[in-house]
Amino acid sequence: MNDWMALAASWLPFVVLMAVWLWLSRGYRGRGPSGANWAELYEQQVAETRRMNVFLERIAVSLEKRGNSAGN
Repeated sequence: MNDWMALAASWLPFVVLMAVWLWLSRGYRGRGPSGANWAELYEQQVAETRRMNVFLERIAVSLEKRGNSAGN
């Protein structure tokens, strides 16, 4: 009986840690900062990246035009 208690006591912190980790991972799996799920957050990030790419392309074209006109 004493050996069983020692074994249970040695494994107890690990089991508690795993239980807390599973509970937290299930609780936060589908929620973002404002209740949005991860798919919605990903779609927002993709849309923002596309907008930023358009702006950067415009800047690059403008700089190329300036460089070409200054070099001529």
